[in-house]
Amino acid sequence: MSKEAGLRYIAITLIFFGVLVAPGLSAAASPEPRIKDIHGKAKGREARVSFTLRNAFSPEMVEALKSGIEISFKTVVRVQRVHRNWFDTTVGEITLSRSVRYDALSRLYRLNRGKEEELLPDIFGALSGMTHYEVVVPLDFEVERGKRYRARIRTHLDRVGLSEPLRSIFFFSSLWDVETDWEKGDISAP
Repeated sequence: MSKEAGLRYIAITLIFFGVLVAPGLSAAASPEPRIKDIHGKAKGREARVSFTLRNAFSPEMVEALKSGIEISFKTVVRVQRVHRNWFDTTVGEITLSRSVRYDALSRLYRLNRGKEEELLPDIFGALSGMTHYEVVVPLDFEVERGKRYRARIRTHLDRVGLSEPLRSIFFFSSLWDVETDWEKGDISAP
């Protein structure tokens, strides 16, 4: 084997490793955001649903938050009546928006949960407020006792609240790709 052919072989091997294997290694280093601990109770014409958003903030996002960049999440919560051997019907749906930003003048984190704004002294409280949810979903009709109900939830980073330069930068950055799959959890209907 000539020296040139040996170098080609090594170069192709390195390119193969870089293109196919290295992205998998970096993905393993940063866990995917997920929705966990979904549970709730349906009664009357409402369902109370609780859940937790895990792995939503990368270290880069935390640093950006500390420097004053506002971070917003949009969450869709659907309550479905589970039918056996048939399609599940959506009986209620709500879209939530939460945002947090650091106010350097007051040295407080401003957590906005829709109608109310909460001032928090440390980043741990702000991150907890962004990732722990307890919501009330209005339903289209009365809950039938003893029937099965399920919550389906999905969350994504809302880039609309970001300034135009940041939106264009984050479009190309996978560090800010916060989007969960649809997750399911049972809701009791006593």
